Amino acid sequence: MFIILSLMALGMGVGCMLRRRGRSVDTSRTASATIAVMIFIFGAGVGANRMILDNLGSIGIPAVVIAVSGIVGSLVAACGYDRLFGKKEGGR
Repeated sequence: MFIILSLMALGMGVGCMLRRRGRSVDTSRTASATIAVMIFIFGAGVGANRMILDNLGSIGIPAVVIAVSGIVGSLVAACGYDRLFGKKEGGR
């Protein structure tokens, strides 16, 4: 965990230094690629874990419920945020 937090702090420092020098970095492409790689690695780790695969039937339903609840909660929060702080018609 310490390594992950250290790498995140290092990335934030590099980003701040690049911003101060006037260089902008297109993070949308790199963020999407990074997320795709992370999901792949997570899936490979789960697939390699025999205990998870053996107990998939018993943990599958609660996992689906938690995942769907998280998605629905995120959508509700995003819609609420958009209604409260989104741009009004006519521009601002």
